[in-house]
Amino acid sequence: MAALVTPSLVHLVRDSNHRNEQPPGSEPIDQVGFRLREERSQVRVRAAVIVRESRASERASTTRRRATPCVHGSSVRRNNHSVTPTTLRQQRVLLLSAIALVAFNLRIALTSLPTVVLDIQQATGLDDIAIGALTTLPVVAMGAFALAVPAIARQFGRSQTVWLAMALLVVAMTARLAGEVSVILAASAMLAGIGIALAAGLVPGIIREQAPDAVGMATGLWTASMFAGATVGAAMTVPIAEITGSWTIALAVWAIPAAIAWIVWTIVEKPYRRQDASLNTATSVSLRSLPWRDANAWALTTYLMLNSVVFYSAIAWLAPSYAERGWSLVDSGVLFGLFSTAQILAALLLPPLAQRMTARRTLLSATVVISTATLLAIGFAPDFMPIAVLMAFGLTHSGGFTIALAMLSEYSRDAASSARLTAMAFSVTFLVAALGPLISGAVLQWSGSWPLVYGLLALVCAGQLPPIIRLRRGIIIV
Repeated sequence: MAALVTPSLVHLVRDSNHRNEQPPGSEPIDQVGFRLREERSQVRVRAAVIVRESRASERASTTRRRATPCVHGSSVRRNNHSVTPTTLRQQRVLLLSAIALVAFNLRIALTSLPTVVLDIQQATGLDDIAIGALTTLPVVAMGAFALAVPAIARQFGRSQTVWLAMALLVVAMTARLAGEVSVILAASAMLAGIGIALAAGLVPGIIREQAPDAVGMATGLWTASMFAGATVGAAMTVPIAEITGSWTIALAVWAIPAAIAWIVWTIVEKPYRRQDASLNTATSVSLRSLPWRDANAWALTTYLMLNSVVFYSAIAWLAPSYAERGWSLVDSGVLFGLFSTAQILAALLLPPLAQRMTARRTLLSATVVISTATLLAIGFAPDFMPIAVLMAFGLTHSGGFTIALAMLSEYSRDAASSARLTAMAFSVTFLVAALGPLISGAVLQWSGSWPLVYGLLALVCAGQLPPIIRLRRGIIIV
């Protein structure tokens, strides 16, 4: 404070000495003294203000240093609890484990049922069109709920909505114990589709927020776990049916992994409920706000839509097509399991390869060409190297889908535009893809020809080539 005041006082004293000479016409000495005392008082006030501001700044700096966690320290305060780096790592591992368990259950309801289609038809009397509808119902629910998921998440919270999704899957799979009643079987398919839509629409966002430094690894784990569940469901349903002597038990047994995921998620998601309370309403979507007039958005949506038409038709009819042409139910299920295993490899290998390649559209075009060729082989030459054909089909077709999924984030400017593009792509894709198994079943019932069914699917698959022309890098869809 002395350093702040003294120079001013010296200046004032010198000024007063100069004024004391009282040249002609100058002020009286008493007035000069009064002004000098007033100026000294102002200097003291300014100095006091400067000192107070300096002390306040020092206190604020100290507070910030105390509030900032030490990078090399042993703990961090979170919600009035000491959280060590080890605890943070444990929470990350638990969250990723729960996410993997949730993902494992998101395709079992779709892939387990087609492997016992012949048993279902014998027990219920359903024709090929009705069987196709059973596979169609979950996909219809997924498309119909694509726009409703954000609103439901804002109402209940994202983590609790995933909890609700797993509860719906447990109920849906358990209901298949009464699957000989066709209405209950259809209701279970619809409930499963709603549960899949809720979880699939929210878990990627949870990954981005809770594991921002490991999005690639967590997303790969999510996708691989989902395809792993599809593989297990396809390969093990028939053996379980033979062991238990009941196809309804074989379908309902998949409620067990769903219940495990439900319990684990119940335990793990509690710390994240408070964060869900601050959901960003800017990411909400409506039909009017979707990028309907954007040609690039339609190109990506069309690619995903045609890819999904083929995929869900394959899920419905791949195993039955081999079973009806001389393969046993067990072998047909194993072939379908190989197809699903190839999907896991595609999810892990092709997206990183596409990211490094400058000619990504060439890779996408190659996946479409190979997928089309394998569909023709399945339809017209089912005994020609079936393992290699189905592995190639799974690698290329699902690999192309996974690459296109990454474009939903790449082509978005921010979280809000990503939500709009994803809602448009998923709603159109799933609603149209739901018609694939139904139309395939109608064609099969009308013609009785598997080559015709797979020939039409090959034509649909080849239709993915024109949209690829627009799927270049550097596109932003708002």
